[in-house]
Amino acid sequence: MRTLLLRFLEALFRVLFTYECAGMAHVPAKGPAVVAANHPSYLDPILLSLHVPRPIFFMAWEALFKVPLLGPAIRVLGAFPVDVRPGKGREAYARAKALVESGEVVGIFPEGKRSRTGWMEPSLREGAARLAWETGAPLVPATIAGAYRAWPHFQSLPRPARIRVRFHPPIDPTHYRSLPEDQAVAGIQAELRRRVERSLLPGVKRDLRMNVLYRTPAPWPRLHESLPPLALALLVFWKTRSLWSVVPAYAYVAYLLLDRFVVPQSRLVKWIRNGSPMLFAAASAPYALRALGLPEPLGPAALAAILAGAAFAYLYERGRTALDFVRGFVAAACLELAALALAPVATGPHVALPIFAAAFAWERRTVFWRYSAPVLTAYVATAAWLFGGGMALVPHAVAGLLAWSATRVFPYHSLVRTRPEPVVAGLGLRP
Repeated sequence: MRTLLLRFLEALFRVLFTYECAGMAHVPAKGPAVVAANHPSYLDPILLSLHVPRPIFFMAWEALFKVPLLGPAIRVLGAFPVDVRPGKGREAYARAKALVESGEVVGIFPEGKRSRTGWMEPSLREGAARLAWETGAPLVPATIAGAYRAWPHFQSLPRPARIRVRFHPPIDPTHYRSLPEDQAVAGIQAELRRRVERSLLPGVKRDLRMNVLYRTPAPWPRLHESLPPLALALLVFWKTRSLWSVVPAYAYVAYLLLDRFVVPQSRLVKWIRNGSPMLFAAASAPYALRALGLPEPLGPAALAAILAGAAFAYLYERGRTALDFVRGFVAAACLELAALALAPVATGPHVALPIFAAAFAWERRTVFWRYSAPVLTAYVATAAWLFGGGMALVPHAVAGLLAWSATRVFPYHSLVRTRPEPVVAGLGLRP
């Protein structure tokens, strides 16, 4: 039952959270051990168990067992409840000690509750350090990074995030045997904190930087957002002589200005803004192609589905990588428009846009690139075989590759002028 549940959860987590794990070999293959980790989210007992062959019996906050689906899942994984109120955890501690003495692995979250900030709480409980010192079992520190972004304490449901789990080399409690008990436990606990925070704080700073950026004012319309719609409106108006033909483009530019001056900013608002050039291109393409007398793509639903799948991965990527993809996609759409004028074949968009997405994913090694790049390439080959086009598809393939080349030559960060920003106290963080 545990194995089946872990396989299902790993598949689910790899899609929802892009889960990665390292250092599993630091957990002993047999014999007693104590695993101690930071506690950023509800997901932590599962995250620590996914790639460890042995069951980890977790001493987990009793409130977790009341969470629908999560409670039964962590019970299957071996968790048992602990009352985190001062002086109320003796029974759970005695059970944990019995498990360790019988040769099992016990997992403990020294914070006793989910973190309120993303980094380890200033005050840690002694349970993990004391358990290792009393039993002589190695204490394996573990860092969970990204889970606070996925499911912080103030959020009712999880959201997409990149989660990394790292197990560190174990702490040998025998090195502290010569010290008095209080000093030994304090020393083990300090070493535990040091190892966890060494790899945790960079991710915490990154998460806080993103939270700061989500609240900053929206930028002015960027070049890749405003110039293509305005150029398209001019081209369509020249062809149709109809003022109504420019309404979609000017409405989109008006949205960009409203976002800059009126719309309250949040994570979702910025996601919509950053992806809006792709949405505008997809929505306006049929009308623009008809107005310009160019062939519309065959099977538009299939093309939309494959491109939506390719874009999904950028929910997890760094902001600059995601914006680079959007800029490249806009360039690919513009170049494909020129390719359609040169070689008017309805299969063209099925070649140019997926080729750009495949090349970009392969070159940047983005999330899921091992799957997306081959799938997109296979889609291009299948579309060319089903819909035809022959040598007329060459300019369309070149359009996609040129757009990808442009993202390499002119990456997004090279266009951003950095300037000093106020430092957030305590973390040396710049938004």
